[in-house]
Amino acid sequence: MINGLTVDLEDWYHICGVDAYSDPKQWDSYESRILKNTDKILSLFRTYGIKATFFVLGYIAYKEQDLIKAISKEGHEIATHGFYHRRIFEMTEREFEEDVSKSISVISSITKKGVFGFRAPEWSIRKETPWALKTLRKLGILYDSSMVPLTRMGSRKYPLYPCKFDTDYGEIWEFPLTTMRLFWENLPFTGGLPLRIVPYFYLVSKIRKINRDGYPVVVYIHPWEFDLEQPHIDLPLSRRFMHYFNIKVTPGKVEGLLRHFQFSPMKDVLRLTI
Repeated sequence: MINGLTVDLEDWYHICGVDAYSDPKQWDSYESRILKNTDKILSLFRTYGIKATFFVLGYIAYKEQDLIKAISKEGHEIATHGFYHRRIFEMTEREFEEDVSKSISVISSITKKGVFGFRAPEWSIRKETPWALKTLRKLGILYDSSMVPLTRMGSRKYPLYPCKFDTDYGEIWEFPLTTMRLFWENLPFTGGLPLRIVPYFYLVSKIRKINRDGYPVVVYIHPWEFDLEQPHIDLPLSRRFMHYFNIKVTPGKVEGLLRHFQFSPMKDVLRLTI
């Protein structure tokens, strides 16, 4: 079974819902650490001969065009993470369309290729944004990876595995956040804090179980999770825990997964002809 390997290409200060770091006008004043952290990830992928999907923030693409060209040249898929790292439910339908359209324009002008995948910051498709998939398909996006089948972050009615949705502009694939069932709730475990705290043997066993059932999983990482020396933002305790706890184990766990499983870009997992 081939699984999806993804990188949300954003820098250490791209944190949703924190006023001091939410204003793009301030971003140029912060230290950029995206180049060296992304290089660590690319080097790891080269070691194992693996290609991935990079969900690139449009702002990063605009500022670091040579980086985007290098990622694309190495055979990785370049998809979009929006432009200003705004959660969908914080935007109107028109604002969302403008944000994604701007990111697609910048990315495609750099890579000279189409942009066919999207992931929302903080997996922020919600029941109050029913227009999101329609808007994405209108812009030429063929797959989304923003739904979370959890009560608190998304909806337990969201799909557990890749599937298609109909929109006014044609079908669009949804590749939701991979979860495992624990008692009465679905819990994520293939990226972010869950990846960092779930014991490795348990992580491997759950992925193998999902693969045996005939479904791929999606693993997601961020460049800042490979950076122990990054500046720390003064966050509320719960957010601080989620963001920084145990990031030192991320590189080792990701490398272990690369040894144990097969991975490809999302477009290949979904067998899209583009």
